[in-house]
Amino acid sequence: MKSDFERSLLESGEMIRSSIGALAGNIGRVIAVMTVLISALVLFTDIGFQDFGTESFTSTLAVMLLASYVMYFSTSDSGEICGESTDEYVSAEKGYAALSAKVTGDMIEKLRDFCKRYSEKELEYRRTSLILGNGYSEREYQRYKSGEKFERRARRTFRRAERLKAIAISPKVLLSKSEAGRRSELVNPETHKLIRMIVKLIPMTLCMTLTVSVMLTAKKDLDAATVVDGIFKLASLPIVGFKGYASGYSYSKNTLPVWMQTKSRLLEAFFGEIEEK
Repeated sequence: MKSDFERSLLESGEMIRSSIGALAGNIGRVIAVMTVLISALVLFTDIGFQDFGTESFTSTLAVMLLASYVMYFSTSDSGEICGESTDEYVSAEKGYAALSAKVTGDMIEKLRDFCKRYSEKELEYRRTSLILGNGYSEREYQRYKSGEKFERRARRTFRRAERLKAIAISPKVLLSKSEAGRRSELVNPETHKLIRMIVKLIPMTLCMTLTVSVMLTAKKDLDAATVVDGIFKLASLPIVGFKGYASGYSYSKNTLPVWMQTKSRLLEAFFGEIEEK
């Protein structure tokens, strides 16, 4: 009985994931169908545009923009959470966690040297690719640096090559799943805690300000045209929600796994160097 129950749970979970994956994969078709339905609805009414800057236009635009932002970001978060349950994300996370767990304290110094050498080589590769891609050679670039005069197009290419910066990569970036590049590995999170809280409070403050300032009154002579006008305006919100969900789902399913796999390959290269030595 227990095995049957567990099997049913697994099957239901797979069904839910496949359904969500199918929805995210066909989000463009869903939006296209909704667009056709909305267009068909509008064709049976007289279309007019409000004057820009009028009180009605400004208030409606403010409310709809706020609702769209809330809809997009809330559904995007939901999509990310759902995307983290996909096989692509789970597989990449497990492989990355296993490799990062193998790095011990006595390896940090070697890993730091590896990151430094990788940044230098990666910068050299991008610079060489830029120069060669524009039809010049590394020798010509060195002659330009020594002071030799070149044509305008060549000088522009070489200046772009000089402006390239090395990527910020450190042991903390490689060993933390969500860590972005920073100047230092040791950064006290308390120093930026207040700033992060203030930034997060800004959208809520704007939302609360608009919500408090809005005064709602019932519309007089609520006829079919008014109802159709309201449906037309509200129809944009599901489209925004679908796009937000698909964006978050794709981010967790495709973007994050690639990022973790890239760091996994770098850790594998690091362990390969240690074994050779």
